[in-house]
Amino acid sequence: MKFFARSAIVLLLLYGMVFAFADAFLVYAHAPMWIAMAFVFVFVILQFTLSPWIIEWIYSIDWDEQEIPAANREFVENLCRERGLPKLKLGIIHSDTPNAFSFGRFRADARVVITEGLLKILTAEEANAVLAHEIGHVEHYDFAIMTLAAAAPLVLYQMYVWGRNIKNVRTIAWGAYFAYLIGQFLVLTLNRTREYWADHYSATCTHAPGDLASALVKIAYGMVKLDGTQREILQTGSKEQKKDANRQRAFGSAIAMMGISNINSAQSLALGMANPEQAAAVMKWDLVNPWSRVYELSSTHPLTALRVRALNDDAREMHTAVEYPLPEDRRMRWGAFPLEFVLWAAPFIPTAALLFEVVFHRFIRLLGFSVPANYTAWMLIAAGLLWALRIAFRYHGKFESRHIQDLLEDLGVSQMRPRAVELHGEILGNGVPGAFWSPDLVMSDGSGLMFLLYRSSIPLGRLFFAVKDANSFIGETITVRGWYRRGLRPYVEISEIYSNVSEAKINGSGPISIFSRATLDASESAKTTVLYRRSYSRWIQLAVSAAVCVAGIVWILN
Repeated sequence: MKFFARSAIVLLLLYGMVFAFADAFLVYAHAPMWIAMAFVFVFVILQFTLSPWIIEWIYSIDWDEQEIPAANREFVENLCRERGLPKLKLGIIHSDTPNAFSFGRFRADARVVITEGLLKILTAEEANAVLAHEIGHVEHYDFAIMTLAAAAPLVLYQMYVWGRNIKNVRTIAWGAYFAYLIGQFLVLTLNRTREYWADHYSATCTHAPGDLASALVKIAYGMVKLDGTQREILQTGSKEQKKDANRQRAFGSAIAMMGISNINSAQSLALGMANPEQAAAVMKWDLVNPWSRVYELSSTHPLTALRVRALNDDAREMHTAVEYPLPEDRRMRWGAFPLEFVLWAAPFIPTAALLFEVVFHRFIRLLGFSVPANYTAWMLIAAGLLWALRIAFRYHGKFESRHIQDLLEDLGVSQMRPRAVELHGEILGNGVPGAFWSPDLVMSDGSGLMFLLYRSSIPLGRLFFAVKDANSFIGETITVRGWYRRGLRPYVEISEIYSNVSEAKINGSGPISIFSRATLDASESAKTTVLYRRSYSRWIQLAVSAAVCVAGIVWILN
């Protein structure tokens, strides 16, 4: 297979370099504004024209349709005929990464590609639902629409580049720059909307929304499981096995934006173990906590829970079975969200104000404004105090013994509003996502699975913990105290963790996946010692905040 490492990044760098250098040439050549605008559209049209050829060049796609099961081929042929679409070209990639994607320019030259990994984990009906989703992108002209949408932020950026040095339009130029930043999020929003529409298209065509819902959860779980297995191979496999694992991981990352799902929106489902009841319990938080919408803003795909909920609605309308029942109460639990958001954002205001004055002090003076006396000092004090308040809020509470299942059903928790917990259970292996040097762990207490995260404010502190200690806990019964938080995945940030560990195991081999286990001979585990580790992250953060405040006070006094 001719997989290129991090293919998506290569494409981004390729187009980015062309645009950046061509744009710089136009600026320094003093080209008029209309040329800059024309350049954007020429660049986008060129990208739109060449991208299918580049995709075929990057991925080793087998266009022999006989490699695809007959039931799936017949489904695609029948659907295209029913919808009045031209016969689509089908391809398969011989990779264990479960995913599928479509590409092309218009309907006439559209292609749909699936992977071997997807066919292995899905039933024929679920695979058909995924194929229908991809055909939905073709029928909805998503290739052309998303290309057109991506051009808008580039136009705004051109306005900023050309206008920032012209005195009478400088304010408009900076407005264009902020609009450009907003435009990036709007493009992502549009992309998520197109994914929802393709999901609905699949549900309508197959008359079985549950098949796609089941496929999405299986794909999400399969991605995370495969990622963990590949990381184990990178640590313990042979040279050839490592080479193949690297190619597989590169491919998985490369199609993350193009595929029907990506690993970033699927992390929490690894705890559901592809079981409908457990997966539904994990997904509840995504449905009702406002922070889930904040985290989703930077994602190309909707959260899997939100897609499953939309498909459940389709299933009820069609009077078909719901594969993953989710809570009927859809009201957002706002609770303390406004306070949490203010505390989260507040420290950035004086920090941003200080940086703005440092970077744009000449521009501020050109506009006729003056900076108050001791401005820098007061901004330092404000930033230090607000960061300290934010840290105190994020690390409060008395540690209480809890069960993982109860934590996963806690709908009020967030990154800002944690639960101080004490858990007892067994470490199954290293967490996902992350590389083999990641200090993240996964534990089980019998009621469920939980990610454990070791955070350190000391440079290389996490790496030191991973290399020296993390693997020693694998397979052991441990006690951990920390703060349970919820982001794109649930996790406990470790305050302290300890266990009776074999002395021989402390110097054992590297990390393994959560889907395999470490073993030791009886003779090696005869002698044990207490392994205790503690994180001082919050105290270091508070010390830095105090130092910033003191610096501001000293500035004023001097």
